[in-house]
Amino acid sequence: MKIILKAPAKINLFLEIKNKRTDGYHNLTSIMQTVSLYDELYFEPARKEISFECSDKFLPAGDANIVCKAVKAVKQYYDINKGVKVYLKKEIPAGAGLGGGSSDAAAVIKALIKLWNIKTTKYELEQIAVELGADVPFFLTGGTALCEGIGEIITPLKSIDKLNIIIVNPSFSVSTSSVYRKIKCPLTNQVKIHTIKNLICNNLFNTKEAFKSCFNRLEEFVFPDYPKIAEIKKVLNKLGCVSLMSGSGSTVFGIFNSIIKTKQLQCKLSKYSCKIWFVTAVDTSFHSSFLLYNY
Repeated sequence: MKIILKAPAKINLFLEIKNKRTDGYHNLTSIMQTVSLYDELYFEPARKEISFECSDKFLPAGDANIVCKAVKAVKQYYDINKGVKVYLKKEIPAGAGLGGGSSDAAAVIKALIKLWNIKTTKYELEQIAVELGADVPFFLTGGTALCEGIGEIITPLKSIDKLNIIIVNPSFSVSTSSVYRKIKCPLTNQVKIHTIKNLICNNLFNTKEAFKSCFNRLEEFVFPDYPKIAEIKKVLNKLGCVSLMSGSGSTVFGIFNSIIKTKQLQCKLSKYSCKIWFVTAVDTSFHSSFLLYNY
């Protein structure tokens, strides 16, 4: 059996920092949403070795890549004496705040459970995921979710439908660790998170009140050092989008009401030498997100 699995990107509709933990990480409150920008991963059985290739030659190979780390984590957790060949067709830019690496890791976990016919539980998968990265547990669930702790405590929310989104990546990355080192706590704004969560749960996200509650605290720590990101956000806002930086950057996304605006958005952003995708919100719960094909 061979498997092809799509790994979606995510955006942060809300991101607030609550406090700094004794282990150096930060507790946060975020609402994440998977979108229709995908990496693709191809899996086929092997005897014992782990073979990994990637379309993006600039990404680390071998044990330095989170895909290989995820394979080893599953093998170790379930004491599996089998190998796998993995090919990653990379579309989600790295270091962009879109969670591409974390999504790839979650895809590996899902695919290997199927490929190796492992009997498991949601709890076990979450234990593997959190060891690989704070966003990886979210991608086991996907869709629309409230994420707390360092990102590993997931509460699924009602799926958001019919959301037109432009994703703009300025073709450079931002170091997440360097951004978090600048944060001074406390910063918590609980009013906005309760507002946006309630509106999502009541299927009222496409309202002005919800859009006003969209927020990313990390923008104030990124924009001074990366003015191009702030400029892109301003352009999207002027064109009538509700826009935010995703995660710790460098990507900015905009929510817009009409598909007619696509050419206008592309024209205005052309001078920034950006990569642009027009996507929609997608629901990728654990069972529906396999999107796999046996051949």
